[in-house]
Formats: sequence, structure tokens, C-alpha cells
Amino acid sequence: MRARLTALKRRLSQRGAFLLLLAAFDLTYASGLAWAPAETRATPTYAFIAGMLPLSVWAATWAAVGVLCLAQAWTTQDRVAYTAATALKIAWALLHLGAWAFDVLPRGYISAAIWLLAAGAVMIMASVAKGGVRDA
Repeated sequence: MRARLTALKRRLSQRGAFLLLLAAFDLTYASGLAWAPAETRATPTYAFIAGMLPLSVWAATWAAVGVLCLAQAWTTQDRVAYTAATALKIAWALLHLGAWAFDVLPRGYISAAIWLLAAGAVMIMASVAKGGVRDA
């Protein structure tokens, strides 16, 4: 078992390691949406997003992207995972930006900026060369 784990670790590129981080991030965010306590669901942001689609749908979307990132972490064919991760974060930013523009979330521009920065980080990592080569 230990030898298999070591072999998997050796095959993990920088791109793959970043996909594992994205998987953890997206799955954690999904669980936060799926099992938000009542006081959290009552906040303006949660009320707004739940008004767009049920929180369970949002949670399933974030979880699907997280699972996709996890599944493609050890492959060199990871374009779909990077595209999905980027698109979801941009969509989330646009959702918050729109809510701010229509005065639904007075500080929605801050969330939008954070999500756009996260999408930018994903896009930067997506531009790293493929091939499973680790930095020395």
C-alpha cells in the first residue's frame, strides 16, 4: 500500500497538486452550502443564492466540479477540470457582481473580486506546462 501511495505521489505534477487543492476547496464549499445552519441560510448572501436555485443544486454543482478536479489530478488530460473550476468561480463572481449592481447585496462587489481573483489563480495554474514534471 505504501509503495502505491509513493508511486501516486511521484506521478503528481504541480498541475495535479493544484487540482487536489481545488477539489478540497470546492468540496468544502459544497458542504458549506449543503449543510449550512439556519442562521447562515438567513444571511443576505445565502438568501439571494437560494432564491436563484436551491442550495442543494448549488452544492451539487460545486461538488461535481470538486470531484472532477479530484478525478483528473493524476492525469495529463486535465483541461476539463481546469475549465470547470475556472467557469464556476467566474459564474459565482458574476452572480455576486449582479447582486451588487441591482442593490441586492451591498457588498457583493467584494465577493465578486475575491472569486475573480480565485478564477485568475486557476487560470494561471492551468497555463503551467503539462507532462507531470515537478519543479526541482
